[in-house]
Amino acid sequence: MKWSIRGRMILLSFAGVFAVLLAVGIVALYGLYAAQSSMREQEERLSSYMTESMEGYAEKYAKERLREVAQSKALHLDRELYMVGEDVEFMADTLSRILKNKENYRPRILPNTRDVPDIVSGQPYIHYSPDFHDENGKLQAEIALAANFADGLESISKSYAGYRTSFFAGSKNGYLICLDLIPPDAGTNSIYPSEEVREDFVSHYDPRKRYWYEAGQKANKPVFTDVSKGADGHVSLSCVMPYYDADGFAGVVGISYSAEDIYRSILSTAVGEKTITFVLDDMGNVMFSSERDGFLAVRPEAQDLRKINNPSIAEAARRMAAGENGVMSVDYEGDIYYLAFAPMKSTGWSLGTVIEDDEVLNPVVEVGTAVSEKMGYFQNVMQRVFYDSFLRAGLILIPILLLVFYGSGRMASRMSRPIRHLADGAKEISAGNFDKKLDIHTGDEVEHLAVCFNDMTMALKEYTENLANAAAERERVRTELSVAARIQEDMLPNLFPAFPEHKEFAIYATMDAAMNVGGDFYDFYLLDEKHLVITIADVSGKGVPAALFMAKSQSVLKNSILRGKTQDNLAAAIENANQQLCRNNDASMFVTALVGILDMQSGHFTYVSGGHCPPLLGRNDHYEFLPIKKCSMLGVMELPYTQQSVDLLPGDTLYLYTDGVSEAMDEQGRQFTERQIKEKLNGLPHMSIEDILAKMREFVRQHAGTAPQSDDITMLGLRFYGCAGRKD
Repeated sequence: MKWSIRGRMILLSFAGVFAVLLAVGIVALYGLYAAQSSMREQEERLSSYMTESMEGYAEKYAKERLREVAQSKALHLDRELYMVGEDVEFMADTLSRILKNKENYRPRILPNTRDVPDIVSGQPYIHYSPDFHDENGKLQAEIALAANFADGLESISKSYAGYRTSFFAGSKNGYLICLDLIPPDAGTNSIYPSEEVREDFVSHYDPRKRYWYEAGQKANKPVFTDVSKGADGHVSLSCVMPYYDADGFAGVVGISYSAEDIYRSILSTAVGEKTITFVLDDMGNVMFSSERDGFLAVRPEAQDLRKINNPSIAEAARRMAAGENGVMSVDYEGDIYYLAFAPMKSTGWSLGTVIEDDEVLNPVVEVGTAVSEKMGYFQNVMQRVFYDSFLRAGLILIPILLLVFYGSGRMASRMSRPIRHLADGAKEISAGNFDKKLDIHTGDEVEHLAVCFNDMTMALKEYTENLANAAAERERVRTELSVAARIQEDMLPNLFPAFPEHKEFAIYATMDAAMNVGGDFYDFYLLDEKHLVITIADVSGKGVPAALFMAKSQSVLKNSILRGKTQDNLAAAIENANQQLCRNNDASMFVTALVGILDMQSGHFTYVSGGHCPPLLGRNDHYEFLPIKKCSMLGVMELPYTQQSVDLLPGDTLYLYTDGVSEAMDEQGRQFTERQIKEKLNGLPHMSIEDILAKMREFVRQHAGTAPQSDDITMLGLRFYGCAGRKD
């Protein structure tokens, strides 16, 4: 069949339209595939970048925050337990002083549990063991004397108001002096939860058979017992130590502290909903825990976490028991957790805080999912637009189709331009340019995504500025502490040789603060042309509070001694200084001090100790401790002080130090001790006092090893030459 021209034109036209449509369809399909691939690639890059960046930031921030929380909780709980130990030591000293100085106290009668039907909170009382017998009345005289201990219990109990606490002294003769505190929310003011508990307590309780008595009898300083259930049925932790009478060991004093209060203390702050807080002792046993079940909970029987069948927990327990500080990942009951831990120096325990990693990374995953959903939604929109354009192209005539073909190319370019801007902007932001802003106005999801990008860069910029401000603030605080340290150093005599016009003696002193500023100080000055005053002291605590109290203590001591003028009334001058330090001392700060006055002509040395470390006297290069009568620390309460004296011979050397020397600890927490101080001094050849102090500082550093300095280290050396003057 022959085709007419008209038919051929029509066929050609249809063939041309079909070819154009086919070409348009192929181009459109190829463009759709290329756009989808490009979008998918950009989505993966963007999601990967945001996820990696935010995961790294979130993990770093979480570890830093966990470390700070663990250190803060450990410091808080350690300080509280340390103060309990200080109070127990004060109780032991008070009761020992009463029993050894009978002539200074009158007999006193306290209510006893056999005669009164009830004992209320805050009321001192006496309890007799079931087998208590006093046939000749000798023990009654002792009990009447020991009853004066109630004044000390009432005074110290004021610091524990609102907490379930028991203050007690169990005698080896079978009686117990006690004061119990019941919290206001307990519902009763009686120390007995029930009549049955009272009858059992009165009939069977013998302090000598309690676990705390055996622990205290073996100790020579305050020690903490394991957590256990007390006579009142409440779980508590006890801190105990022995007290003494003129014959030696007389019994055990202690404070029993409610474990519930300690639980509230360690649970006072939480990083997230799944936070676990616990305390581990140096043997790997859990002492306290916010968990009630699992191997991180407190167990009746001992369980060393260093030996459990969980490598990550066992490794963490080993590091905690060793006194380390850090953050690590652990596997707890099949889930991954972050564990931050910090040591508690006064007890040798360690506090740990655990949080599930989901709480750290969930926000990152949610942001990544949201970005992926937005990119997927935009990809679907783009796909629908291409399909609609392809279908309309098949219905338009050839001229319109050509125009559409041309316009679709321009449209594709215009529609892909915002995506390219987004990709370019993401690269620039990832390079650190947080001032980059995307100016896209398409009226659809691309514009919304651009707005989200701008909000994100603004938030990142603000966070970066906050970090910079925080760093600047830390630098300001560091600078101020550095200035404070220089001011504190300038307050101490630091020109050596001191008093070169006086050949009767040589003196040298050093002070190394554990922090920027410290609480130790030394001082020496001339009282007149014949007398030299020396002072060495140690303020409780460290840092800025200790430095402020140190400045006050130094000024008060010096002013009191200068007003006294002579050796004969040195004790009175120290008592006057103690009275001034006790006033307005709401922070309960105190200072140990040793003050002495040297007669530069006769060598007569008068000294008073306010609870300070005993000095050593070196004669012919052999050192022995000077006798020290026990006196209270300054700033605690107004008590009398006793002055002592010794006659120095030409060539004699006095070595004075603070507990930063004797209690310097190595990596295992072992102290340098006063015994080693004496041994090291006796092992030195004859040398100048400057060299003696330098050698002792070197010995302390060798003992400590890599362990951080735990306290201020202060030493003072004085060598007496007499009227003949220095010859070596």
